[in-house]
Amino acid sequence: MEISLGQRVRNPAWLGRASAVGLCVTLLVFAGSFVFTLMNLDQFTLLIVPAWLQVVLALPYVVAVFTFGTIAGAVSGWRHSRWSLAARIHQTVLAGLALLFIWQLTVLGFLP
Repeated sequence: MEISLGQRVRNPAWLGRASAVGLCVTLLVFAGSFVFTLMNLDQFTLLIVPAWLQVVLALPYVVAVFTFGTIAGAVSGWRHSRWSLAARIHQTVLAGLALLFIWQLTVLGFLP
């Protein structure tokens, strides 16, 4: 029996996992793009901010949204025992690491 996408989107457990996957992908894209930007930094990048750099600098806000979704998924997983114990611990650790990363982005000035 296959579950339709509409039913999955309304399922809090699926939303928590999807948010965690989105968080990991966005973090990797942000870190990789930021390193690429620093490696290819030239004298005009600070004067004229290219469009691709503006997109990279907007990614921390996307990371923040996915972080709150991951936290909500972890809370829902514990509250309703949606996953196995190992999966709930994994989601909780991921949510904690995401909070630490958001805090670090705030300290570095990427987030207000």
